[in-house]
Amino acid sequence: MNQDLYSYSIQMQCFLEAQDKRIMKLEHELKRLTDELAELKNKPPIHVDKIEYKFDQLKVESLDGTLNIGLNPNDLNNIDEFAVNNQPVPPAPNLFPGREIVVQEIHNDILSDLENMIHDVEDQVKVSLEPSYHDFIKQDVERQLHQRINMYFDNLNYAERAPEQRDNIKEKIREKVKSDIQAALFQFITHSQAETGGNPNGV
Repeated sequence: MNQDLYSYSIQMQCFLEAQDKRIMKLEHELKRLTDELAELKNKPPIHVDKIEYKFDQLKVESLDGTLNIGLNPNDLNNIDEFAVNNQPVPPAPNLFPGREIVVQEIHNDILSDLENMIHDVEDQVKVSLEPSYHDFIKQDVERQLHQRINMYFDNLNYAERAPEQRDNIKEKIREKVKSDIQAALFQFITHSQAETGGNPNGV
């Protein structure tokens, strides 16, 4: 019986010591949290005023990399038109490699065919122009030709900009420019005919 009481008292003492240690640990943790809370209360509140960026005071030393906002570069081939504030954005001037070569080829083709185009319009309106008129027309057309060809290139949609479309685009633009020239020739000759009383030569 005495042995049982002694064993029980030892167990009780161990239990009380463990509880005492646990209470001390909890009191220490409570004091730490209380101190932190008091320190936070004593700090002034953080206030953020309105932030204004003055972009004219920024200086960019270098800028590189790719910025894609909601677009994957691979998706650009499927986009027909971009718009900013509901206004269309002019397409990029370089549509495919070798554009300058194609422009020059169209330019040369049209110039080589220009004399025949003038004769065709003369036949339509039954008028024969003096050689000086032919020279004037050729010079005027050549002066405007590159700009007109590039205008049609710039107005191509994205599907037409693929390199494999090069030959089709070349023919399409060549025919459009030729049609413009023929219309201008017809208007010029008929207008000159009206001003000179029936013949641009004044005869």
